[in-house]
Amino acid sequence: MKKNLKGFTLVEMLIVISIIAILSGAILAGMGSSRSKARNARVTSDVNTLQLIVENAYADGKYPADVAAITGTDGVKAANILKNPNITYCTDGSTYTSYRIAGVLEAGKDTDETMKSSITGGCNANCGTGTTFCVGE
Repeated sequence: MKKNLKGFTLVEMLIVISIIAILSGAILAGMGSSRSKARNARVTSDVNTLQLIVENAYADGKYPADVAAITGTDGVKAANILKNPNITYCTDGSTYTSYRIAGVLEAGKDTDETMKSSITGGCNANCGTGTTFCVGE
């Protein structure tokens, strides 16, 4: 009597599952750097947008003391951008003739906590160190 066996053996199934696990692990590892780059692009874009808003709000030789002073749709945009804890805006203090916008970039890290701790310097953040993107007048 001849048995007609159809299907896969347990060994074949384990091999297929292990190959799928290896490939998915490699794909997920590659996506981590893409997420970091996307967050850096977002911070850079938000800093540039905030710079345009501040430049548009320039009046009587002074920049706004706080983005809350900006009215209209630009004020709403600025407030939404500053909800990101990795971006800060400040002026020179009393004369408001200059400003600085700093955005913390990730240096290959994949956690927001590292970014938040990097911006504690506020306006004195180390611009140009590779982890902070700054613009200002």
